[in-house]
Amino acid sequence: MQEILLNQYEEPGKQHYKILIMSWAGWVFDFYDLMLFTFLLMPIGNELHLSDIELSFILGSSLAATAIGGVIFGFLCDHFGRKLILQMTILIYSIGTFLSGLAPSLELLMIFRIITGMGVGGEWATGQTYIGETFPAKMRGRYGAFMLTVTFPA
Repeated sequence: MQEILLNQYEEPGKQHYKILIMSWAGWVFDFYDLMLFTFLLMPIGNELHLSDIELSFILGSSLAATAIGGVIFGFLCDHFGRKLILQMTILIYSIGTFLSGLAPSLELLMIFRIITGMGVGGEWATGQTYIGETFPAKMRGRYGAFMLTVTFPA
């Protein structure tokens, strides 16, 4: 007897909702990391005596790293699987965020925000792909759009 793939189900089941919740939760935390960091830019700049240009480089580097992370982790999830890479990207941006809070200098803060950005970009790409590949075709748009509900409160 041939096993039915998740994307061949008629209706979403328990496994679908587990994937949705885990992917969505990843988006929630990385989105709010980005939002919180933008609100904290000025206090961080004051604490580390950074200019507006230096703060712009930190934010810009972090955002550029999201694109790079999306490409790198997109490639990796094709080879190692969505679930593993999704877990790795959440771990990476969590570590980057934690280390950003401990950064004593411009250089270290930039490195840690790039690490965070790489994880965030990888998580965005992997989470959305995971939803798109596992949900039944007639519902993919609905659940893919649900992933974007993270951005509404902001």
